[in-house]
Amino acid sequence: IAIKDSGAFSERHSKIMLYLQKSEKSKKLTYGDRVLVNGSLNPLSPPMNPFEFDYKNYLNLKAIYFQSYADSTNWNRVSQDHGYLVLKLANDFRKQVLAQIDLWELNEDQKAVTKALLLGYRYDIKDELLQAYSSAGAMHVLAVSGLHVGIVYLMAAYLLFFLDKVKYGPMAKTIILVLLLWSYAMITGLSASVVRAATMFTFVAIGTGFKRYTSIYNTILGSAIVLMLFKPTFLFEVGFQLSYAAVFGIVWLQPRFQKLWKPNNWFLRQFWGITTVSIAAQIATFPLGLYYFHQFPTLFLISNWLVIPLVTFLMYIGLMALVIAAIGWTWLSWLFVWVYGWLLWAMNRGVSFIEDQASFLLDQIHITRFELVLLYVFIVLIFNWLFQGRFYRLAAAGVVLIIFGGSQVWEAYHLKTEKQMVVYGVKNHVVLGFYENGKGVLVSDSAFWKDDDALTFHVKHHWWANDVEEVEFCELGGNFLNGHFRKEENLLGFSNQHFQVISAGGQASVESPCWIVCGKTYPPKEGVQFPECVVLCGKQNFYQRKRWKEWAEENKIECWDTQEQGAYVRRFK
Repeated sequence: IAIKDSGAFSERHSKIMLYLQKSEKSKKLTYGDRVLVNGSLNPLSPPMNPFEFDYKNYLNLKAIYFQSYADSTNWNRVSQDHGYLVLKLANDFRKQVLAQIDLWELNEDQKAVTKALLLGYRYDIKDELLQAYSSAGAMHVLAVSGLHVGIVYLMAAYLLFFLDKVKYGPMAKTIILVLLLWSYAMITGLSASVVRAATMFTFVAIGTGFKRYTSIYNTILGSAIVLMLFKPTFLFEVGFQLSYAAVFGIVWLQPRFQKLWKPNNWFLRQFWGITTVSIAAQIATFPLGLYYFHQFPTLFLISNWLVIPLVTFLMYIGLMALVIAAIGWTWLSWLFVWVYGWLLWAMNRGVSFIEDQASFLLDQIHITRFELVLLYVFIVLIFNWLFQGRFYRLAAAGVVLIIFGGSQVWEAYHLKTEKQMVVYGVKNHVVLGFYENGKGVLVSDSAFWKDDDALTFHVKHHWWANDVEEVEFCELGGNFLNGHFRKEENLLGFSNQHFQVISAGGQASVESPCWIVCGKTYPPKEGVQFPECVVLCGKQNFYQRKRWKEWAEENKIECWDTQEQGAYVRRFK
């Protein structure tokens, strides 16, 4: 709202990402509170390593350009009851529902999943459980989205069936449905996914209520345009792209798949419906999944056979349990919760079992943006040929597939003809990577490579992009911190003539084009042959880094600071 740098406050209307220390004080904050923070606004940092997730761009798309941190002593609540009344009421109601779920006789994991399933509140879910749902291809059930909003819409539409038979009933039903949809959206926190789903179903409700049955593609595109009028950057968000790709895939492909088999049995019809919807959505979204998440869950069909029916029952039973508890029928609510708990146990166990089949998960896949476009062009051409025929469509699909394969072959050939040395930009760690022909050696302290989250965030995306399949870890210490390494160390053909590590108190003594300074040391005064480049990493203080930079400038040597410029990449033929 305002910033006080020196003197009086000046008005500023913008967003920042503010992190507060977890404490009892911060837990008492509610929607509409205003806080006064004593701190600094820090510009967002770009990715520091090759193919690292661009958190800066992610926040920029949400119009956030600065971040800040404050511990409990550096902020205070100065006033309350600001913001929009409707959102405040929705937020308060959501807190009451979360408190009600906490009273249910479920274990902590089940309560966490329930909060995500019914309200989109995922903050209590453990990382292991999130990973299980992600690996099983069932992550969509933990974020309130089209599936959940669709279930709420259908449930409300069935309960309001009697309005179809009275005068002005359809109009009243439409108004009630739209109000229920957006009330549910506000209660679940108005996340991007639920806003998209509520907007789409609002268009469907209005069209159905007024009996204006037009092209479903117009309805979908209309909802997308309305959303982008309010926030154009939606177009560049992963969730937006996945949501609309899935919906288009279902609308375009599922009816055609449905015609391939028309079983007479009701159970088989439901089973075949789930199958066709899952396949259609997966076909439409798998290129984006490869591009953004580098994996493909081959057991997605099995997980959807399990998850979609269970989620439907869980949504109905869970919402009914909350309504019954609000009425005051405690014993009946307890019965619903008991049934709900067994169904949720079955879903969690099923998802965990699917995750355990690790050999069926295709991961570490990397495709470029150009290859992403090629995949979508191929999908459109090949299915148009299957549905409408014409040889030219098949021929064009074949050409696109050849171009895609050629791109992959060229990339693989290019990677095999060079060696690559990388000094990663990781705060408080020295991390060196050596790569050649699909193999790699990572040199760092053991604390870093044992931290799988840090390793994945900073390094693994680079491995996947370079088709590195075999990686050996080497402890940073001993020979590496004395400027040399033994010949028996596995560095894939790299030698002291490629680089030299200079550690605390160490001095350069070997002619090499690159010095990697990873300890608290100062530049040499004389008696050595200067390198082409000096790379600063590790834990040098400000003055040591400054001395190295001044020395490099005086001697006209390139100086690369990984803490400021990110990873240093050097390629050798």
